[in-house]
Amino acid sequence: MKKRIALILLFAAVAAMSCSRGKRPPNIVLITVDTLRPDHLGYGGNPRHTSPCLDRLSREGVVYTNATSVAGWTLPSMATILTGRYPSEHGATDFHWSLDASMPTLATLLHEHGYDTYGFVSHVMLTPTYGMGEGFSHFDFSVLNVGDPHEVTTAQQLTELAHTGMRGAKEPYFLWVHYFDPHFKYMDHDQFHFGNRDIDRYDSEIAFTDYYIDDLLKAFDRGNTIIVFTSDHGEEFGEHGSQYHYTLHGEVMRVPIIIKGPGLVPRTDAQPAEQTDFVPTILALAGIEVPKGLPGHNLLAPRHANEPEYIERDRPPQWRQRGVIRGVHKLIVVEKADTTEIPPASRNEEIVVKNVQPGIYLFDTARDPGEQTNLFSPSDSTSLRLLALVNAHFSKAPAHGPPVQIDPQLLEKLKSLGYIH
Repeated sequence: MKKRIALILLFAAVAAMSCSRGKRPPNIVLITVDTLRPDHLGYGGNPRHTSPCLDRLSREGVVYTNATSVAGWTLPSMATILTGRYPSEHGATDFHWSLDASMPTLATLLHEHGYDTYGFVSHVMLTPTYGMGEGFSHFDFSVLNVGDPHEVTTAQQLTELAHTGMRGAKEPYFLWVHYFDPHFKYMDHDQFHFGNRDIDRYDSEIAFTDYYIDDLLKAFDRGNTIIVFTSDHGEEFGEHGSQYHYTLHGEVMRVPIIIKGPGLVPRTDAQPAEQTDFVPTILALAGIEVPKGLPGHNLLAPRHANEPEYIERDRPPQWRQRGVIRGVHKLIVVEKADTTEIPPASRNEEIVVKNVQPGIYLFDTARDPGEQTNLFSPSDSTSLRLLALVNAHFSKAPAHGPPVQIDPQLLEKLKSLGYIH
């Protein structure tokens, strides 16, 4: 059975690459949604009518049901999606560090190979200030001027900007659109009303965003085009005694991935997938050689189910959280962080969280998918093997990108999103 699955994967990868190596390279559309849990989508098990568009896309593409964020929050996760590097390599690990302009990204690599590159984003940390605009022929973050993200929605305006901005695009093109609305503060939409709790309004925001993703795809999901859909991270609603996204637990770290394109047979893939895999996968689909040294894999080619996946975050700033997932086991190490490494102009009060405590945590995600029972023991062989992997992977000092100058306008936007208290 395993050999048969491997052959199917190999055939799919060859077919996709053969298609991409034809006379005309494929257009590529990358859609990312902020703070989106896969289990709050219809195809992910949500009984509510939150995602008819994405449900349809799931039936037409390859669905990855075991996908993980590298960091559990926007800046480092999106920087990994765009560079194929872990946060400790690309250096955009907190709001006072940006991506180095010399680091290759999906946009720069595709642009070098003749792609017309367009980006439309709705998050303050996905702007040129943070190095995210490199390689784009056209990069639009004007939707940030609509208003306080806690008081307005932007999915409609963002979609309209993409429609207008792409009118002069030449094929092949790379289009990246990042939707923000499911991020706190959750707003209720009358046409998608599910209740008055935070989790109800969160689902309402998802349904609202899905409606405009459908509008976007009506224009761009056609012909020789590859659609890649994912999110940067999930969201907690009390599963570990708190809310938002401050931990490395599953409700924060699990993300949806769907890939649809010519030659790709719709199916479900339960093998591990992580955000380092986007660059090698998309480049392979475009028929472009993948740069050497990237840690990720082509998701359309056979890969090992037991290969370690590394996760890390430096936010909240007082904690250093590192971990590894290997097979069904997940180990997390939480340590006090040295906040003196933060540039003085960017230091802020500690974010008070209820569910981040120093220690070492081991979970069997097959028997305990909610990650409630800590199995770590210094005499347990699995604990020691995974701890050794974490220590080895994170043995080098993490990289830092160029420092970001926090001006009063950026400071206010960061405060409105809860990054600074």
